[in-house]
Amino acid sequence: MGCSGSLNDLLDNKGGRLLEWLKGPTMSEAVRGSGREVSEFNSFCEGDIDPTLNKEIRVLIDCDKDYIVYLDTDLYVEWSFNLDSPDGFQDVANRIGRLETISITQIPVEAQRAPFERLLGESMARILGDKDEKAAEAVLDEAEEYLKGRGAENARRWLLRGVAWIAIPALVVEGVLLLTLNFVSYEPWREVLEVLSAAAMGSVGAFLSVAWRTETITFEPVAGPDIHQLEGIVRVIAGIAGALLVALAIKADLLLGIFHSLTHPFPALLISGMIAGTSERFVRGLISTMGKPTDDRH
Repeated sequence: MGCSGSLNDLLDNKGGRLLEWLKGPTMSEAVRGSGREVSEFNSFCEGDIDPTLNKEIRVLIDCDKDYIVYLDTDLYVEWSFNLDSPDGFQDVANRIGRLETISITQIPVEAQRAPFERLLGESMARILGDKDEKAAEAVLDEAEEYLKGRGAENARRWLLRGVAWIAIPALVVEGVLLLTLNFVSYEPWREVLEVLSAAAMGSVGAFLSVAWRTETITFEPVAGPDIHQLEGIVRVIAGIAGALLVALAIKADLLLGIFHSLTHPFPALLISGMIAGTSERFVRGLISTMGKPTDDRH
């Protein structure tokens, strides 16, 4: 009884706060987030925090009493409004989300990303501010064209970067081999060095092949830089391997036996290695020819 009386006295003195603590938070308190409602947005400036999303406003695209559109610190388009959704809003918002998602790997550079996100934000401003779905979709068309153009440029750059990662060291090795040849007189070793030099020239051929065909190669910018750089590396390695095969075939008199009658057979061997690195068909044709029975080659 004493405990009961003491608890009643405590509840009377503290206004029932202990009982509220024992019950825990109400449902509305448990699910309430940190965002706050805003009655008017037209007073917000760049550098402010949007209380509805707790995002810093890095680039203010458009705002009025009833809405705001901006880019946050990560250059993603954000918006908030306290009016009814205009006609076409859902379609525009969905398209913005899709374009923003596929752009992450295509244009990771901030200098390219900022104009793209500004276009997305301008589209949202047109649907919220002007309630003009056609104008919003027209801006999104421009954003999509921009994304395709910059994505293709980046994919081309990634591919060439992968090619250069192998081609440049291969050229350095080529120089070392050519210098070493000047100091080697033992014929078997010279044969090995000449074959390796021709193989290294395949990297030059592969680089030229990619550089000449970048306008016709089909790219998938959404795949990101890693896969394109890997493809460039593989192309150069394949060119080196093809040049090595051609050089060995020439040295073994399996291909172009006329080389022995040339005044300068070694430069011709180097040129053959570069051509082999350039032309995939040349190497495939050689492999097919070597795979035929001897009688069929004559």
